[in-house]
Formats: sequence, structure tokens, C-alpha cells
Amino acid sequence: MIRSTTLAVVTVVWVILAAVTCGTQQGPDEFLAQGDSALAQGSLDQAIDHYKKGIAIVTEEDSLETEISLHTNLATAYSSNDNVKDSVKSYENALKVYKKNIDDIVDQDIQQSCKLITAQSAFFLGMEYQDLKQSHDAADAYQYAHTLDPQHWASLANLGSVLHDELNQHAKALEAYNKAYTILTNTEKEPTDPPEQPKFVLSQLQYRIGLCIAHDATRKCALDDNPDQAVDCNEMAAHAFSLALQFDPDNENAKHMLATTTADATMKRASNKYVKDLFDDYAQNFEHSLVDELQYTGFERLRRGFDRAFDGNPPQFSKVIDAGCGTGLVGEQFRNVSETLVGVDLSEAILMEAQKARPKLYNELVAADLIDVFEQRHAQSIDLIVAADSYIYFGDLDPLFAAMQVGLVEGGYLAF
Repeated sequence: MIRSTTLAVVTVVWVILAAVTCGTQQGPDEFLAQGDSALAQGSLDQAIDHYKKGIAIVTEEDSLETEISLHTNLATAYSSNDNVKDSVKSYENALKVYKKNIDDIVDQDIQQSCKLITAQSAFFLGMEYQDLKQSHDAADAYQYAHTLDPQHWASLANLGSVLHDELNQHAKALEAYNKAYTILTNTEKEPTDPPEQPKFVLSQLQYRIGLCIAHDATRKCALDDNPDQAVDCNEMAAHAFSLALQFDPDNENAKHMLATTTADATMKRASNKYVKDLFDDYAQNFEHSLVDELQYTGFERLRRGFDRAFDGNPPQFSKVIDAGCGTGLVGEQFRNVSETLVGVDLSEAILMEAQKARPKLYNELVAADLIDVFEQRHAQSIDLIVAADSYIYFGDLDPLFAAMQVGLVEGGYLAF
């Protein structure tokens, strides 16, 4: 998810409201300025108090920019204070104020200013919804932000993320990513809040464009300038992954996907960084997605096959390594034949999920490369290695099998 600084709205508002009227009676403008100052200094409770006082005395005579800004920056203060409920309500109030009053504004410059402030509100509201797993609401908020501010590339990038990752609407996600990419590469118009590292962001966008294209191998693809001419989707996806690497040669995800789509046999295995990042991002939803949504049962089938190999009466094993253990689905199947059970995975995040889901399952959890574990940490000491689907990230299995031979005791077993 693309995140801007939480003070971005304050900056926009401060430019608009730099001139504060003098007088003993404080008005909404003064409370907004005081709230902005407190928020910039990290005095969140003071900022919230100032914004609420300003909102309480707003009248029809006051600037619409001021009223929208008060609600928007109040929401930002709540969000910074980890008060998601009130943050969402305040962002929603900012949008309501805009929709209710914008048609009454005649001045085009003021209209445009209100649009831009509200677009930021909608963008931040989308992020709050996304954190709350309200995916449809998040998508609507991001779309509204883009409608108000067509140069708001980050709202499109986040919209693509929600559509692709959470709603499985890959064609619409592709459209959103492409629009974000176009905004950032258009030299004639300045994007809203341009990224500090544009090449990194462009690389990520092209990587995700490639994922959208490659998602369905049966779909038909075509170029915008020649929609009647069919193009191989794999070629288009490979082109996107290649562009991603041109922008950022260290994009390990793009490297892996480019090798996958082009069947590059020179890539011996997925990089550790790719696998680690993949499962770090996937950790919290890993088991729900795998078991509940995909109905995955490989871990159970592995144990049934293992039992058959021993005619239903497997022995006890002194040390068992669960290779690529994830959240412990396989380890749970083999706990009753393991005196010592060690779970190994590259992702520390997924090991934390394993500890939470099954706190007493493993005797030890290790975040490390499997080959290093077999060859160095547990050389000649492993009685059984179990692995379900973790070896698919090794293109060339020879180094892996050589390492397992080093790790296993004489007469040790491997089940995968």
C-alpha cells in the first residue's frame, strides 16, 4: 500500500490559510492554524482540541476550505493517535461537508482547492478502510480521490492493490496501475505528491502490472493502440517485469517473475529475498488463504503417504526438521513422531504466526536458509526432514539434495 506522510494534508492547508485574521475572538481559521501547529509538533491531544473547537463554531460565512480542512486534519490527528474509529468518522465528515457545499462555490480557484483537500481526505480514508479490511469501502474511497484529483497517482496505486490483492478484480487492477504509471511518466503535468524515489515506485507498478497480466493464462491480451491484434499475455507480462528491472535492478520479485514467465533455466532458485518478502507480506493471511479459501490439504496427504510407507506404524525420530515450516500445518502432522521438532523458514513474520497459532508445537524455530541449516547448523544430526511445497522455490534441486545428505544421519529419511 502506498502511504504518503500523514502531514501532507496539513501542508496543503497551511499554504491556503497562511494569513490569519487578527482579533481577540478566535474563529475557525485561528483554531485550524493552532491545530496545525500542534499537530506538526506532535502534540496530538492539543491539535484535536483546537480542531474540534474550530468545527464547533463554523458558520455558513466561513470558508469551505477551512471547514473541510478542520475535519481532514482532525482525522489525521486521530489517526496519528491510533484512534481509527474517530479518524474514519472525521474523514467521512470531510467528504460530507464537501459534497453538501461544493455546488454553492462560484470561484473556480476555491473549488479546485476544496477538491484537492477532499481528495487527500478520501485517500487517507481509503488507507484507514484498507487497514480495517473494508476492501470495497477502500476501493470506493481511492476511486473518489482520483475522481477529485486526476493527478493523484497514489490513490490509483492503492486502488490497484485493493483490487488485485483483496478483491481478485485483476483487470480493473491492471487499469488502475497503468493509470498511476502514466501519471508518473507524463512530463507535461506534475503528479500530486510525487514520490521521493520515482524509479522504485515505477518498478513496483510495472511489477504489479505484470502480475495482473500473468494472473490468468487463458485471457486474451492486446495493446491499447491495436486492440484487435492478439498478443501473447506471457510476452506482455515479461515485458512489464523487464521494465520493472530497468527501473530497479534490485527488484527481486520482478527477477523471479521474469524468470518464471520466460522459463529462464539459468535461474537456479528463487532468491532468499524474494521468498522472505513474499511470506512476510503474506504471513497474517497465509493459513486462511491456503486452507480456507484454496482448500489446501497437502500437509494431510503428506502424512498419509508417510504412514503408508511404514505400513501404518512409523517409528519415533530423534530430530525432525520441518523445512519451510510456515505456520506449522506440516509440523502439526508430524509432532507425534518427533522427539525434537525444528521449524525452519526464511520469513521471521511467518514464524511469529506459527508461534501464535501453535505455541507449543516446535522445540525450536529458526529463520534461516535451508541449505545453511542442513550443511552447518544440523550437519549429520537429522533423522527426518519433512517438506510440503517449500521446494518449489528451488529450480535446481541438486544443491538442496546435496545439503540434505550432509544434514541427515546415516539411514535418515526425507518426506516431501
